[in-house]
Amino acid sequence: MATQTQEIKNMRLISHHDLNGYGNLGEGIALHQTPDGRRIFYMAHVGPPKDVTSVDVTDIANPKLIAQTDLEYPHLRSNSLSIVGDTMLVAYQSTDPNQPGTGVGVYDIRNAEEPRRIGFWDAQGPQSRGCHCLWWTDGDYAHLSTGTPDSRPTNPKDDQFYVILDVRDPTKPVEAGRWWFPGTQEGDDAPPPARLPQFDAGHSLHNANVYPQRPDRAYCAWKDSGVVTLDISDKAHPTMVANINYAPP
Repeated sequence: MATQTQEIKNMRLISHHDLNGYGNLGEGIALHQTPDGRRIFYMAHVGPPKDVTSVDVTDIANPKLIAQTDLEYPHLRSNSLSIVGDTMLVAYQSTDPNQPGTGVGVYDIRNAEEPRRIGFWDAQGPQSRGCHCLWWTDGDYAHLSTGTPDSRPTNPKDDQFYVILDVRDPTKPVEAGRWWFPGTQEGDDAPPPARLPQFDAGHSLHNANVYPQRPDRAYCAWKDSGVVTLDISDKAHPTMVANINYAPP
């Protein structure tokens, strides 16, 4: 535990844990209740050496670190995670393409002290850096921002697109469907989208959200292409129903 001065308005610091000095957290956090009633807080790390940290927050005033795993390779980061039931998905991405270990790991977390990998979806490919972000709420399909082994972006900055991952069998996750912004993959009928030279973050997907109230719609944040709404009622063939783009600002 560490004591740290905080500047807070209309809030009160209840507790703090320094995670053994390995903060460096990404976008992935989730709270899970174990079969014995404990509340475990899972956190993904945005860079090596740590993968996922688990903290018991049943007594919120006294958090206890119970597990901290290491990344399989030094080039990986586990930026994103989601939990449904006693299963956790973790996204693995690298800075450079064609690196081993990139994709999505599937873990059994019934034993919070010893998360156990039970499945893996491999996204390694010549032009793929793996999975950046994932969204999973229904236990059946995860919604990824990722590259794939066969992806061929027309520009390296456009390497991440939307993939639906079928995890109904968590030991054998398989791709169910995909969609990319028109013109961002080689062989597209559409021309490549215009670049934004003053920014040029890429016409790639950052994240895709699918809410239980609208399971047939994916709401996707494309960096330089704005917000895209997809009809995913046919998982194998997502189609665009709306696009609004404020870039450049």
